[in-house]
Amino acid sequence: MPVNTNPHGHIRLTLPKFQAWLQSLNAKLFLVMALLTGLLTIAVAFLIISGFKRSVESYTKDLALGAARGVAEDIYRSDPELKYRRETAIILGTWVNPESVYQIDIFTSAWIEGSPFVEVWATSKERPEEVRKDDDEILKMMEIAEEKADLITLDGSRVAWRVYMPIKGGGVGRNANVLLKVYCNLDRWNALWKNTYALTLKALPIAILIEFTLLWALTSAFVRRPTQKILAAMKSLGEGNVSSRADLDGRDELSQIARHFDVMADELQKMSLEREALLREIQGFNETLQGRVDAALAELQAKNSELKLLMERISLLREDLSQQERLAVAGQLTAAFAHEVGTPLNLVNSHLQLLIGESAIDSQTRDRLGAIQAQIGRVGQIVKKLLGHTRRIELVREPVRFAPLLEELRQLWAPTFSAHGVLFRSDIPDACVLLIDRKQIEQLLINLVNNALDAMPDGGTITFEGKAPASDAPERSSRTLLPASAWDFSLSDTGTGIPTEIQDKVFRPMFTTKPEGKGTGLGLSICREIVRAHGGEIRIQSTIGKGATISFTLPSSNQGEMQ
Repeated sequence: MPVNTNPHGHIRLTLPKFQAWLQSLNAKLFLVMALLTGLLTIAVAFLIISGFKRSVESYTKDLALGAARGVAEDIYRSDPELKYRRETAIILGTWVNPESVYQIDIFTSAWIEGSPFVEVWATSKERPEEVRKDDDEILKMMEIAEEKADLITLDGSRVAWRVYMPIKGGGVGRNANVLLKVYCNLDRWNALWKNTYALTLKALPIAILIEFTLLWALTSAFVRRPTQKILAAMKSLGEGNVSSRADLDGRDELSQIARHFDVMADELQKMSLEREALLREIQGFNETLQGRVDAALAELQAKNSELKLLMERISLLREDLSQQERLAVAGQLTAAFAHEVGTPLNLVNSHLQLLIGESAIDSQTRDRLGAIQAQIGRVGQIVKKLLGHTRRIELVREPVRFAPLLEELRQLWAPTFSAHGVLFRSDIPDACVLLIDRKQIEQLLINLVNNALDAMPDGGTITFEGKAPASDAPERSSRTLLPASAWDFSLSDTGTGIPTEIQDKVFRPMFTTKPEGKGTGLGLSICREIVRAHGGEIRIQSTIGKGATISFTLPSSNQGEMQ
């Protein structure tokens, strides 16, 4: 066993030997018995201390009640009608002493102007005798008219018995009740209990140490030594010494185990020769079997490698097939949509060109027709974008002043707002310059405003706000590509709102809450793709009946001025 020697020559156990001892039966028995006896000793000690404390409290309570009764008897003998307040206060003072009675008060009650009042009629404390106040506790004890004692804390840490004692008779005032309150100090008894408690705490470790020493001696004599002899014999037998024996005398269980071990050792010694012959035969079988096992393992490893490659190919094929199916469905939908929408758009655009070319129309009408034609062109661009929706959105970014862009869109929306009774408010700083694809952001704002208009059939207010990036703003989510200098925007409406249970679904493609024929379910989905393409994030908050707020972020161009 590894040992270390200190400078004084004493041998001490190393950590491996201590760990081995902890795993032994002797250690387990010793620790269990030591724990049980220690806990039992501690429990008994604290039960005795607790019982002593309860006895002290019960005894002091009886003393407090006796003192209160004695004060009541003295008052009744000297002033049964309670007419002489000063003389009674002197009697109370004779009962007060530092080690027992702390304070004595006599209370009376009376009705003054229709309300119950409590008067400190006499007291052992130096203070004005005429004190009137409302005191629900005193009034209640006067009404109960029974003896009562309870423990209270005085001056932060001092403990005392507070005794309420009704005094029968008494002539103070008309229909007056008289109550005696006595405080009995427990400092001396608490000191006695604390001394006992401290002595117990000092003696307890010594008692536990003596118990552990006795337990160690008993377990060593009756468990450790016989166990070590048996283990030594077993170890010697395991190393090949078939003549090893335990040789224990006794009638306990360990001695019986030792005798059975000796019998087993005799049988093993007789079978050693047969075992050697059997081992040689088994060795021959093992060599043959090992060759077969090696061949089978090699074949199994080859099959596993083939199976792994096959599973990887199947997984890739499934992923490719799923992607192709989604692209095919998306391509069919967008192609059909583009065909159905593109044809009437071309016809409308042709007629608009004819109308614009007529000389009979005035300039204002010509401007409005030009705006309509521009929007039809924009719809055509949207249709083209839908055709490429299955491909990644390619942005053409440039620095754009956001306030003029929003003003152009507001003028475009003005007739629609007027027709629907909608008030549009915006708060965009002039310094807001974004690095964006202008047409994509126009499409984003148009979709969001259209959704807000649909949510306010009876009119309302749309509020659009932008907040500049704060210099001490925390880092944004790692899922976004936005730099730290990103503008936060919010568009709020006062519409019908969106139920909480579907707010996490509104950005899914083809999901809509509008009636059939009034929504495609692509508006918010396209908005999310546009924001994400710019590296931002978009979210929605809504309350039924109070409207909805859509918040999103867009990158700043980091340019202070633009020409």
